[in-house]
Amino acid sequence: MKTHYLKAITLTVLSIGALAACGPAPSQAETPAQIWHELVVCARTHGYPTLPDPSIDSQGQAHFPRNISSASQATQQACQSIYNRLPASVRNSSAPVDIAMEIKFAQCMRTQGLTDWPDPNANGDFPLPPDLNAGQKSGPIWDRVKTAWDACKAFNPSGGISVTHG
Repeated sequence: MKTHYLKAITLTVLSIGALAACGPAPSQAETPAQIWHELVVCARTHGYPTLPDPSIDSQGQAHFPRNISSASQATQQACQSIYNRLPASVRNSSAPVDIAMEIKFAQCMRTQGLTDWPDPNANGDFPLPPDLNAGQKSGPIWDRVKTAWDACKAFNPSGGISVTHG
């Protein structure tokens, strides 16, 4: 049996939704290994003090020891914005990125009035323009994003996306 990826990356939190998903994007110099480290520190700080360090392979996948317990919902919510900074290609090895579905999600977001919402790149990351990439989860733009997100949820079954600076 393969090493688990944090119980299929317990931090995917399929239903957290847009509030956490549009968190800050990684800087250009930030590596998946650095983000995984930050994620583990966050989980330990927010209710999962026994989470072991993973080993990170050359593709940026985290390998955790077998038979670790799942993180609590509170831990997942507290750390979701860090998890979302990981490239989509390394977030959950058991669920490959569905680029076609992400393109449909982007098209839906544009039909909902966010005309500058981009298509995902080849890794499944959305290179959001600065006006949509604000880390703030309040204000007029956020209200528009949340409304569009809710209308397009059929094209985003995971409830989360990975964003980069566009």
